[in-house]
Amino acid sequence: MPSYSYLRIPLCCIWVFLRPPISHHSYAVQSVETTLAVAAEVCETKTHQPYKLFRDVLYPGVAGEQKADVYLSIQESQSPKPALLLIHGGGWAAGDKASAKQLELAQFAIDEGYVAVAINYSLTKFLNGNPRAEKIRAGWPNNIYDCKCALQWMKQNAKALGIDPDKIAVIGSSAGAHLALLLGLSARNEALNSYGRPQLHDSSVRCIIDFYGVTDVRRFEVYSLLSERERYNPKTLALASPIEHLSESSPPVLILHGNLDSDVEPAFSSDFAAKAKALHVNCEYILIENAGHGFGLQANEQDLRPFLRNFLRKYL
Repeated sequence: MPSYSYLRIPLCCIWVFLRPPISHHSYAVQSVETTLAVAAEVCETKTHQPYKLFRDVLYPGVAGEQKADVYLSIQESQSPKPALLLIHGGGWAAGDKASAKQLELAQFAIDEGYVAVAINYSLTKFLNGNPRAEKIRAGWPNNIYDCKCALQWMKQNAKALGIDPDKIAVIGSSAGAHLALLLGLSARNEALNSYGRPQLHDSSVRCIIDFYGVTDVRRFEVYSLLSERERYNPKTLALASPIEHLSESSPPVLILHGNLDSDVEPAFSSDFAAKAKALHVNCEYILIENAGHGFGLQANEQDLRPFLRNFLRKYL
């Protein structure tokens, strides 16, 4: 039966009229087989699990090459593994696939027997890199298109990556959680899947993990997400709001949010969870007491790994 849980943890923590993407370049991305044949960095998780790290692997984004870091266990597997697609935060204008949070999540994936792929994607650009300066280019909609391209790339190269294309979960924090939710909930949305690149596989994921993401951009300052033309467009705002894509067929969602978060208020998550419950979507909402914005797998000395572990074992 679909389930909904609300836990309080003590002391832890296109253009809406279908505008085309910025540009479509003709480019060739090196095959995954060739990339993974070269020497990788051999590393260890904190629990001493060895893994191979392939940095800056190219995948075809919507308007040019994008980069991913691929984490593979050194231990051979007789069957394809589930995979985690990791989307970094940074207000849609900053952040990187190699951040400490992404590394922490990737090493968690290795410890749990999964493959991890951490991606970069199109960001909003400001003059001289100053978010208070003139906006040169908005990240939307190419940011979500890049995430969809990355998912397609993973499924297309499932054999080389050693993954099961039907067992991919997407995880994001903050702005990355907004994109993770949007990616996971919009597999059947025509507008968000009409981005001009061939789609050889469906755009669905098995489940979603959301760390304090914006679920409704109509209630949030989106200057760093949308162009000036689109930030006041009701249709664009609805299209970019994950809560609008919830349906009875949505995949399971795990939400982790701090009750002291002043950057993205917990109401974004509680409202999303309430709608998910009404639609009978499997949604687990973890409200973490005395936690603000930006935590990883630890919040006020509370280890959050068990929540992810149990959720992924149940749904992935």
